[in-house]
Amino acid sequence: MNLDFIQTLMEADEGPRIVHPEDTIFDGSARARQYVEALKEVIKNPGSVSIKWDGGIALVFGRKASGEFFCADKYMPNKGVFPTSPEQWIEYDRGRGANRNDLYAKIQTVWAGLEAAVKDRATYKGDLMHVGKLPLVNGMYEFTPTTVKYRIPPNSAIGQLIKGKVGVLVVHQREGQPWDGQTGLANGGNVAILNPTAGIKFQINDPVQLTTGATRVVTQYGAVVDKFFAGIDGVAKAAIKKYFNQKITGQTKEDIVEWLQHNVSGKQFKLLVGENQGGYLYRNQQGYEALKAVWNAIYQLKVGLASQLEQQVTGFEQWTGGQKAGEGFVVNTSQGLIKLVNRGVFGQAHFNK
Repeated sequence: MNLDFIQTLMEADEGPRIVHPEDTIFDGSARARQYVEALKEVIKNPGSVSIKWDGGIALVFGRKASGEFFCADKYMPNKGVFPTSPEQWIEYDRGRGANRNDLYAKIQTVWAGLEAAVKDRATYKGDLMHVGKLPLVNGMYEFTPTTVKYRIPPNSAIGQLIKGKVGVLVVHQREGQPWDGQTGLANGGNVAILNPTAGIKFQINDPVQLTTGATRVVTQYGAVVDKFFAGIDGVAKAAIKKYFNQKITGQTKEDIVEWLQHNVSGKQFKLLVGENQGGYLYRNQQGYEALKAVWNAIYQLKVGLASQLEQQVTGFEQWTGGQKAGEGFVVNTSQGLIKLVNRGVFGQAHFNK
């Protein structure tokens, strides 16, 4: 087994799974500038784009150096746990005082099919999309793993692949790198293995106004944002980031002052808001406005790219919050994996179910 990949898994679980590019401004303007350039890379070379499937549980599976099959959840490998049977899942959970009865039956159902699919001694990572008989609703296979509803025509390529299967899995990675959709896995068992691109070759036209706008705003206001962050501690910065995230996903409609009243300590509130508009946010309003400008410019660029890609998804339907849209897309860049998620659509549907 590739031990480097296990290390990659351990490091990945320590922080955000995949980066939202707009949030990188909270790591400083230099970092945000790198991610704007990374988005430009994607425009020039969209070959690394894949669909971000809204799976029910992430699985890490494959064959050890001995050839023995294993299947784990995404947290087990960084603890050295690689179950070689469904019973070992239960044994592991009992040992840590956990009970996931709703999951054990699903793992039991797909185990043999996954084992049959793995041909190489390698490690894969994917999302379990469905377990059990696929329901037909108005002539379409339909399932909703978490937030996105997937509707697949039975006579489509994917429809034919999943027909009669007891499980559906989308595989994203092989040995820590994007899976090419074919190496080492085969659809020989009763679990359908799906390519994360769904066979689509995505294209992107440069949204010039958005790319030049993001570049200009980061260049113009980056130093102002850095100076703004230099005057507060990490706790305050994290609170502001959380507010931005909850605002875009519809988890709050409050302005930042109202939100801070019940989301930070009295000490932090006094520092940021103070009395008679004497707090840091008021005294450094220019810096806060610069932060909003940079965050929004990068967000708009990202959403513009995601919107183009969404229009190219064919062969099946994705529905989120009553809109024809999926979770988004994942791209591999010089900065690593980046997710292109319209948080105003998917985020609002996910957090307000």
